[in-house]
Amino acid sequence: MRNKDPRNQEESTAAKYSRLIAELRAGVFEGSGQTAPALRRSAATGEAALADPWSSYTAKIRDEPWDVTDSDIEHLKAAGHSEDEIFEMTVAAAVGVSLGALDAGLRALRDDA
Repeated sequence: MRNKDPRNQEESTAAKYSRLIAELRAGVFEGSGQTAPALRRSAATGEAALADPWSSYTAKIRDEPWDVTDSDIEHLKAAGHSEDEIFEMTVAAAVGVSLGALDAGLRALRDDA
């Protein structure tokens, strides 16, 4: 008879996707791109200082993405950043905050066990 405990189900789901999550982390934060991996990691966490306008833009992506406007993008372009750079930093910040939430949820599940 299979164990019907939902915590075991959640753990097996986490294990199933751990390889995919690791590949996502590596691709976004370590893969080749127009921006340096260190910049992308900083965009993801907000822990290391980024120069403006990256600092304020990536903070907005992480904390208040609903407030991002065309003027934010235009400001980055006016500062000399390409659309590819803007895309990479946007993805890094968004993936960073998403993975942070996932990690917190998985920790909560382990602590609840």
